[in-house]
Amino acid sequence: MSSITPLLDTLVHQVMKQRTEVVLMPRQMLPVQAAVPTGTATEFSATGQQLARFLTLVQHHQHQPSSGSARAQQPQGPLFPGSENLDAPRLSSQLRQSMEKSGLFYERAVQQWQQGKLPMPQLMRQPQMQQPAAQNQPLLQQQLELVQHGVLRWDVEPWPQALLQLAVQVDPHPLVKRWREQNETSAEVETPTWSTQLKITLPQLGEVRASIRWQPQHLQLKLQVADEHVSALRTELESLEQRLKTLGLQLEPIVVAGSTQRSGDEHE
Repeated sequence: MSSITPLLDTLVHQVMKQRTEVVLMPRQMLPVQAAVPTGTATEFSATGQQLARFLTLVQHHQHQPSSGSARAQQPQGPLFPGSENLDAPRLSSQLRQSMEKSGLFYERAVQQWQQGKLPMPQLMRQPQMQQPAAQNQPLLQQQLELVQHGVLRWDVEPWPQALLQLAVQVDPHPLVKRWREQNETSAEVETPTWSTQLKITLPQLGEVRASIRWQPQHLQLKLQVADEHVSALRTELESLEQRLKTLGLQLEPIVVAGSTQRSGDEHE
């Protein structure tokens, strides 16, 4: 069964739930003045339009030639002028702002604007508001991959000529989790597990790959560098472990491996 099925079931469930609430207008002889729809009818129309739009996008996407995974969102420029200006709080803030303006969560931004939670100038920063629809096709494919597979791919440039590549996935898929909560009677609460694959090239360590697995307050971290940089990386692990523990995280032993070593080589 395709992972898209739970999402469709959820959307259809929402539409069908509202169908019984639609207020039918009394039949009148033409011509008549256009009737102003009630709030319930408007809500149903909006939901139905969202479902129709989503189905159209899925069908269009399925008819496109397969080119593997969707391309990650491309960086628009470095977040900082140089690596010497980096610090964790500023980097976290800049990454968040860059993600919010990426267009991946455009529909949520529109919803927040409709609710009065997002000013129009911020909504106008979304790529969908700044360029023709044809130019948003790669972004649309990435959004569909995010919906169907729950994988967020994102490239960002922290400083000039440094490309950070991310792939983030949560298990279970948020829409699957919501569908289960609506359709299953089990009182057991599923704890989400976040998995992140990260790759970046650093001046002293070269290409660094990280595999991060996170559950609430529990972290697993695996690092991989070229064989000649393993020792240098391990000398910095104690400082890294201390910083992570000060955040209240339960940290498993960090795994460090060279490019030709097995991942079971753990740092103790």
